[in-house]
Amino acid sequence: MTSQEPGEGGDHGTVRRATPGDESIVRSVRLDALADAPDDFDSTLERELRWTTSDWQKWLSRGATFVLEGLDGGKGIAAGVPNRNDPEEVFLMSMWVHPELRGTGVADKLVAPVLSWSEAEGATGVWLHVVKDNNRARRFYARNGFRLTGREVVRERDGTVEMEMHHPLDRRLADVDRKE
Repeated sequence: MTSQEPGEGGDHGTVRRATPGDESIVRSVRLDALADAPDDFDSTLERELRWTTSDWQKWLSRGATFVLEGLDGGKGIAAGVPNRNDPEEVFLMSMWVHPELRGTGVADKLVAPVLSWSEAEGATGVWLHVVKDNNRARRFYARNGFRLTGREVVRERDGTVEMEMHHPLDRRLADVDRKE
């Protein structure tokens, strides 16, 4: 999915891929996410408040970031980042939806383009880590095709236990898309 092919967000806004020049909206949504759910992310609000425009440009260059934009600004974010150790795998990161929009289905509309982008990039699967105690998020990811792997990781910054989930992709579809 490119920035020219927006996903639908219903009456709640539009999902689109962020591109160079969108650093300010990505920053705004990401800072909202860190303020709203500080325990759900590997980074901190204090850390990312110090980021420069160059840092946000680097964020956008690592993979594909999708934002949900409403009439009054950014309301959600999700990013797909290739695994440095295995280019056939992608990590879903930074998933967040404004509290007012939770339960409306817009989160599904943020995950879908990350999965589509991952397939188009030739990935065989998408991985994520979710805080062990965040049952709502685990149910959401399961509804979107992610399954627990049985592995847990302990986050370095604060010792929080996260569970690993994986969504296999049908690479044959990605190969067909690249040939067309």
